[in-house]
Amino acid sequence: MNNQRLISALLTVGALLAGGLQAAAADDRALMMCVNCHGQDGRGGDANTPIIAGIADVVQEDALYAYIDGDRQCPTAPIMCKMAQGLSEDQVTSLAAHFSALPWAPAGEDFDAGLAERGKAIHDSGCAICHGGDEPGDPNSSILHGQRKGYLRTALQQYAAGERKQLPAMEKNTTQLSADDIEALVHFYASYRE
Repeated sequence: MNNQRLISALLTVGALLAGGLQAAAADDRALMMCVNCHGQDGRGGDANTPIIAGIADVVQEDALYAYIDGDRQCPTAPIMCKMAQGLSEDQVTSLAAHFSALPWAPAGEDFDAGLAERGKAIHDSGCAICHGGDEPGDPNSSILHGQRKGYLRTALQQYAAGERKQLPAMEKNTTQLSADDIEALVHFYASYRE
């Protein structure tokens, strides 16, 4: 009887360890998929890939669930939607925590000062109430200031065209943006330096 209990206990422990190792391996695979585009540092290198390092975990979780639920489309990077579809809730939490813990820094891209000034006026009148100064780690907003121009341009074009789900308060502003307004906002956000 004692041997049977011992064998049963060892089998249970072995199953738990194997399950834990499988979960860890799945988390590692999910992280490697993210790193392929976003880089080990969460900054990536492509003009259309957003910097995700230092963005609050709740914001990153919301973004991943938007991809999973189909509320956010992936016209420029279809792999993002495919990758997100395979994530478990635990993986979403783990990935968001990982990238939010990395240090944030602006992209430091070139910008046109005149366009940036016009973009600041647009930001102040319609965006600042929610996106404020976008300090790293702020759970109330994503980081727009210092983000890559290519990514910002694509996202703002999608919002303006109604191709990307958004809150009604945001939609009221973004659907009114002209192509020139979008370019001005892109340059304003690109002008941010630490």
